Amino acid sequence: MSRAIVYRAVALGFVATIADARIVLAQRTPSARRGTPGAVVPMTDVSITLGKATVTGPVDADCHVDERATPSNTRAYFVVMYPWFGQRVAADKPQWRFNLEIRRGAASDASDQFVFSFLDGQRSGTIQTVSGSERMGSGTVRVTRHGTGARFDVEGRTKEGDPIRATIDCSALQKGEGAGG
Repeated sequence: MSRAIVYRAVALGFVATIADARIVLAQRTPSARRGTPGAVVPMTDVSITLGKATVTGPVDADCHVDERATPSNTRAYFVVMYPWFGQRVAADKPQWRFNLEIRRGAASDASDQFVFSFLDGQRSGTIQTVSGSERMGSGTVRVTRHGTGARFDVEGRTKEGDPIRATIDCSALQKGEGAGG
């Protein structure tokens, strides 16, 4: 066998290996992303009471931890949001929205600095206790870890003075994604 044929065979094998790896990655990566048809995502059980009205239900919320957050920077350590960024909520799913961001504490995972907001189209409420920002309402947040998830209990008064209580139970916390995925 000539040397040229051997080189061509090796080169073709190398190209085929690279092409095959790209196909495998292209097939695997999108299915691991949220919102991809067929992707299995953990559901989040939510109960939010604003004033006298309560909304409850399981939702596909984004629950994640940002390991880059420190007690001295402005990043949120725990982030929970529904709908998650870019999600189009189906008409048969809850149309309300909420967001919870908790800064990392010096002595524990969570500090007393957090932002919680809720909107259902008719009512809205916000609590913001982050230093260096305008205070809105008052309240507390408690984080209880379980397995790979966590339960968040928020209680307080909105900036308008309405009582608000939320229990958000994330079955799993993902590591935060960087910009662009």
